[in-house]
Formats: sequence, C-alpha cells, structure tokens
Amino acid sequence: MVSSIQSIRLMTTQIALKALKEQEETTTSTSSASSSILQQYGLDTSTSSSNDTLTRLLTTLATKNSSSTDDTTSSTTTTTPVSTDVTTASFMRSLKDSLEEMADTAAGKKQADAMLAALKAGTLTVTDPVSGQKIAAWDVDDEKHKDTSSGAATAIATNNWSDFLKERLTRGEDVSYAKSSDGSYIDKTTGENAYFGTVGSKYYYLSWPAANANTPASGTDKMVSSSGSSDTN
Repeated sequence: MVSSIQSIRLMTTQIALKALKEQEETTTSTSSASSSILQQYGLDTSTSSSNDTLTRLLTTLATKNSSSTDDTTSSTTTTTPVSTDVTTASFMRSLKDSLEEMADTAAGKKQADAMLAALKAGTLTVTDPVSGQKIAAWDVDDEKHKDTSSGAATAIATNNWSDFLKERLTRGEDVSYAKSSDGSYIDKTTGENAYFGTVGSKYYYLSWPAANANTPASGTDKMVSSSGSSDTN
C-alpha cells in the first residue's frame, strides 16, 4: 500500500518536472500553477519566484521519492500478529520466542531459563485473569507436540490485574512483593515461582514449580496498576 502511494507520487512528480523543463517561457497560467505547488510545500510565492526554484524542488522530491520507493520495496516484510488466544499453538510459539529473547538479557536470563525448562517439562502455567483462562503451556518444538494446534484451558474467575496480583503474590515483611533466589515472585496459593510480563502486547501471569526452597528477598517492586501499564518483573 505504502509502496503504491509512493510510486504514484514519484510518477506525478516526474511528469510535472518534465512538463516544466519543456517550457521555454513562463505563462500566466503556468506561473499560477507553479505558485500553487510551491505554496503546498510552504515556500514563499509573494515575490516573483522563478521556475528554477520549482525545478529544484521537483528534482529533489523525485530523488527522495525514488529512493524511498526502492527502500520500501526491498525492506517490505510480512509480520505475523501475536495471537492472544492462549489455547493456540501460535500463542505458544510467541511465548517461547519471548522467553528465548528474555534469556538473552542479563537481567532476565535466570528467570527465562527456568521458565523454558518448565515449558519443556510441561510444568509452565499461563494465566490470563482478564479473559478468565488458565492453561498448561506446551513446547511447540517438542516432537510429541508437532501436531498440537490447540489445548484446553481451565476457566477461572475474571479479575483485573491489580486485584489478581494482590491475591496471588506473596509479600515480604516490608510489604513489597517477596522474591525467590532467582528473582522470581512467589505464588502464595501454590508456593510456585511466578512471573508477570508481556507476550506480544498483552500481559500474562506465568507460574512454575520452584527448583529449590523459595528464599524471599528484599524486593521493592511497586504494585502494577489495574491497567497493566507497568511490568513488575
């Protein structure tokens, strides 16, 4: 779509440039048309602007539009939207990709590695209280799941993120959310490790069995707003 518009602009500009160059003298009608074009680009036409000014403008536009069209054509890619349906294989693919990206960061590596291990073991749970769903995640690259296109979610009570996290996350003595030794939050209803973050543009709550006894740390993360605009990880 963008490429087509740019091509039309380029063609129009080149036609105008050609017509202008073919004129030996400026007529009254041409002068009026030239002034109109110059005004569209914020140029002053109060004085007697020559065709040289318009020619330079059109030449510059033709060059830019040509370059922009070429860049758009060569860099156009198809982006697959991230599925927000936690029961689909496409969501699980996005989930795994997100965790692998997180594992490449120094701050998130330990948590991401733990979640990827739980994903492979089938012990990672994805919860979306806003839509009222909870599901056991599966590894889409595992041979036994190569034909799995969807899974069954468990219906849970719908809730906003603020209230849900207040109910689910353990707090330390200083009232901040307690953390395990690897930086994960602690689910007070199960004792499992927990993480709250995004897959695509939507927030999800992930939980998985703790490898070792949870040792609360003095985390000072603030409460997430009910809109989910702040990440608590």
